[in-house]
Amino acid sequence: MRVLPKNQGDRQTRRLADRLRLTVSTIFSASLLSSFVLLATLASANDFTAANKVLSQHCAGCHNATDAEGDFSVSDFGSLMAGAGDESVVTPGNADDSLLMKLILGTEEPKMPPEDEDQLNSSEIEVLRKWIENGALGPKSASMVTRPDVPELQPASQRFVTAAATSPKGQLAVASLGSVKLLAPSSQQIWESNQLPGKVNSLRFANGGESLVVGSGVTGVGGLVAIIDTESGEIMASSEGHSDAIYCAALSRDGRLLATGSYDRKVILWKVDGGSIELLHTFTSHNGAVYDLDFSPSGQVLATASADATVKLWNTQSFARLDTLGQPEGEMRCVRFSADGNFVVAAGGDRQIRKWRVESETKPGINPMVYARYAHGSAIVDLELIGDSYIATSSDDRTVKVWNSDSLTIVGQPHELTEVPTSVAPLGESQLVAIELTGKQHRFSVLPKPGDRTGTPKPDVRPADVPTKPLTEVASSTLNPTKPFDEVEPNDEVSTATAIELPARISGNISAAGTGNGEVDLFTFEATAGSQWIFEVDVPKDSKLDSFVSILDEDGNNVLRTRLQAIRESYFTFRGKDSDIADDFRLHKWEDMELDEFLYSSGEVTRLWLYPRGPDSGFKVYPGAGKRHTFFGTTPVSHALGETAYIVRPLLSDESPLPNGLPVFDIYFENDDDPLRRDGKDSRLTFTAPYTGKFTLLIRDARQFGGEDFDYEIHARQPAPDFQLKFSDTDMELPIGGGREWSVTATRLDGLDGPIEVHLEGLPDGIEATNPVIIEAGQQSAKGTIFLPARASGALATNTAGDAGSAAPTDGSSKQGETDSPETSADKQEAKAPAVSIQLVAKATVNGQEVTRELDQTIKLSPSEKPEVLMRLVSANGDEDINQLTIAPGETIMARLIINRNGAKGPISFGKDDAGRNLPHGAFVDNIGLNGLLIPDGQTEREFFITAAPKVRPGRRQFHLRTESSGKSTSWPVWLIVTEQ
Repeated sequence: MRVLPKNQGDRQTRRLADRLRLTVSTIFSASLLSSFVLLATLASANDFTAANKVLSQHCAGCHNATDAEGDFSVSDFGSLMAGAGDESVVTPGNADDSLLMKLILGTEEPKMPPEDEDQLNSSEIEVLRKWIENGALGPKSASMVTRPDVPELQPASQRFVTAAATSPKGQLAVASLGSVKLLAPSSQQIWESNQLPGKVNSLRFANGGESLVVGSGVTGVGGLVAIIDTESGEIMASSEGHSDAIYCAALSRDGRLLATGSYDRKVILWKVDGGSIELLHTFTSHNGAVYDLDFSPSGQVLATASADATVKLWNTQSFARLDTLGQPEGEMRCVRFSADGNFVVAAGGDRQIRKWRVESETKPGINPMVYARYAHGSAIVDLELIGDSYIATSSDDRTVKVWNSDSLTIVGQPHELTEVPTSVAPLGESQLVAIELTGKQHRFSVLPKPGDRTGTPKPDVRPADVPTKPLTEVASSTLNPTKPFDEVEPNDEVSTATAIELPARISGNISAAGTGNGEVDLFTFEATAGSQWIFEVDVPKDSKLDSFVSILDEDGNNVLRTRLQAIRESYFTFRGKDSDIADDFRLHKWEDMELDEFLYSSGEVTRLWLYPRGPDSGFKVYPGAGKRHTFFGTTPVSHALGETAYIVRPLLSDESPLPNGLPVFDIYFENDDDPLRRDGKDSRLTFTAPYTGKFTLLIRDARQFGGEDFDYEIHARQPAPDFQLKFSDTDMELPIGGGREWSVTATRLDGLDGPIEVHLEGLPDGIEATNPVIIEAGQQSAKGTIFLPARASGALATNTAGDAGSAAPTDGSSKQGETDSPETSADKQEAKAPAVSIQLVAKATVNGQEVTRELDQTIKLSPSEKPEVLMRLVSANGDEDINQLTIAPGETIMARLIINRNGAKGPISFGKDDAGRNLPHGAFVDNIGLNGLLIPDGQTEREFFITAAPKVRPGRRQFHLRTESSGKSTSWPVWLIVTEQ
């Protein structure tokens, strides 16, 4: 029983006596001994400690300063007595009238604690009742109600390692409960500090290894941060902070700023001056424990990683939040700035490493994510930089991995541990050490062993019909003549397969087998390693066959085409997809995905072509229009809402899969429907022989049907790369001061995948054009414009054609609008001139040789006098006409669009996701919203933005804008120069 100090006890005794209606005469009539007993008893009744313990155990979990459910908190005496909103919860001196007691006893709703929680026992209820009846007096100090009693426990003889770090001198600091040891490179102990409360959660060397920053604390009580001199082991400065244990602490490079993060969700920035640590600012925006933090090299930015699945960036001078990097799907456990401060790398519970580019250290803005990589099979617990080139990660899956810091690709094989790691730390720039919970150390070399191919990126992969060996090795002039073959029954087993010689034309029928199912037909052939063959099934119109073909080895097993390593997991959102659609692929965590990555789902592999264009859209997949294409010979299928999908990459034949906890898919040489969607349901399979030997071609009905009307023909041939071109809008009337668009679409045959150029020859002097129009590698179409400047309005009237030199690409050196206006120039034309024909010449590389073709198709030009909406493209900050813009991959630039309405009313549209006409693949007009690029009614200008995806290749290409109003006039062509990143 605790007896209160004399003065305080007398005052509280008098107040309590009044509330209990005790008379003065009763007190004076007691003996002296009875008086002291009464004082002690009343003091116990007044004591808030017992009530505090009951409230802490049963109420503080939901009613605290952070989570004050029902606007009620028991975090301290003041908030307890303040009640819930405007309603009092405790009525001093009257327990029966107190809402707190009514809720606990269940006489008022809702009953508290809820019935599925631990209930107060009768003794605990009586403690609260007596405390209220005796006046509900507060504590002697302002201590928190939720501060638990921490029992004095003797630590076990063996302590787990809770944190570790290495210094530039090669020293190793190791922490455990209440203790930090510093070990020399020889592992000999230099000193040990036992002056730290609770568990030591964080160790970070600073000042070139002269100082060690330690973060520790007791759960539910508070934290301590200390700066220890590594020479002597003495604590140079320390400070208590936070209402819970400190999980992370770090000094800025100049040693003037200290940051700490805690389980209490707060980040505190401290000012360090010699031996003093002064609180500077508290950041409170995280909604979960703060596990890690790091200063940028300049000290201007602080990055914090939290259990709320975010990384936040803060300016350390203005205390402004610069950005919340919110793409992760699990708690973020570790974060680091790159050595140059241009990037932030973080990892955690979602098993992924993410890398963001830091755009600004002073102003809030969007810092784009560069990479997201699935790295481990379980949560990542630590991440450290090793020099400027590598990153090391450790995981609950008991592995340590090293990554290239630029590309986040794995370096060498994973390092296996025997127990869960606590920390991983660099030893110079070529070694690292991993420390297990037990204290066991593992030292590894950073550099991979010779010939190690784990995680090596595979070169870009072409569409499904493209062989893996260069087509330059195929010479159509050396092909053997095609021989006809008829199937010979029985041929439904490898041992009885019909022998054929390639190239071949095979005729057969899938008849009904005795089981009622359709049979299979097998054909054996020989092929040399690296030889390439295309098997095309031609099903007659009156046949019911839905063909399926595959290649088997001599034992009847499927021949492996490639293996696809899943590197990112997702699923379909909003709605499913049929087997044809190429647009609106809405995928969970699409922000982590990049253009030209392969998407695998239910056996189908397609490829991402264009980003979602806003909140109500999804990816476009290849080819970007029409029916979608598939890759690696896979067949298009329908996908359900919520169906799992993966971003995958092909593995090299001798490459070991990265053990990241995601599946690896085997893709075989087989096909149901033509991947390029040209042959309907007929099969088309491209086969590259992996070795020299015998192989078997299998054909069957995809539904396993059969009958007399299930006939087929198979054409087995070697690739003959080629292309065919189709043009549109080539007969055009040019408005003076405006342009007209035309387009070309290529049908690529047998794997011809390189660029195709279409040159314009015989352009009249003064006319500007997209020249040449280039269909990029892997793409199907391109667009060009022919523009008639006002100064050259007579070019078509006089029918003056330039020589061959006029066909050179327009350099855009001329200025627009230097002469008469379009209306004045039109008045000067006396009569409509005859059309001018422009010759088209196509160029491409086929089988390693440049092919030039003069096309029969021409473009016919004539002037138009109809008033139309005309436009100018000008610089972002001025009124100068632009003829070129410069952009880097991953960058967004701005320009302005000015129009002459020429009487046109209403909004003027310039398209939506296709607003940037003929931009390079991966570049697009950005920030356009649901209405697209639009100038509202009554306005004549607006700014527009062009973004280049990180995948855009350096080079230059002409683009233009086109209005959707009458005539669909265009701007002049503008060069977009894509520089190196």
